Amino acid sequence: MMRVSIELGFSFKKDLCEDYRVLELPEGADVEAAVRMLALRHPAAQPRLLDGAGHVRSHVAALINGGNVAWKDGLRTPLHDGDRLTLLPPVGGG
Repeated sequence: MMRVSIELGFSFKKDLCEDYRVLELPEGADVEAAVRMLALRHPAAQPRLLDGAGHVRSHVAALINGGNVAWKDGLRTPLHDGDRLTLLPPVGGG
């Protein structure tokens, strides 16, 4: 097992309890597995993280140790023990 620390953008925090900050995942887990585990542990956040088919919503941005996974293998980017996974909600404005 590995431990990954979780950081969330402000609007995601309202749907999670305080115990979201660390996830224990099997070795070799990727970003998608971490998001699904987070949604499983915190059902109130599930609609914001996953679509009706159980896939990570396309507007959820993920960073590993500050680097955007879009520039790596996307949601298939592997995590390692001690990584920091940051999930950010969509940004709106005008």
